[in-house]
Amino acid sequence: MQKTVNQSASPKYTHSIHLSDREREILELIVEGQTNQQIASQLFLSLSTVKTHVKSIFNKMGVEHRVQAAVMALRYELI
Repeated sequence: MQKTVNQSASPKYTHSIHLSDREREILELIVEGQTNQQIASQLFLSLSTVKTHVKSIFNKMGVEHRVQAAVMALRYELI
């Protein structure tokens, strides 16, 4: 199930964000402050797979680092 958020309330973010269930799951763990290695261990994924998902999340959200992703996730209720 994908959650779509229209970010028209903020002029900086004028597009919708479409995250997969796995990306949303990883984003939630990022918000909790977990490292890529911790996420990989918890979800039984390789570190490389987690890094790929994190990169995809950042690209879709238009952010450059974890703190920005966490703030947006909470602000726009992505998780």
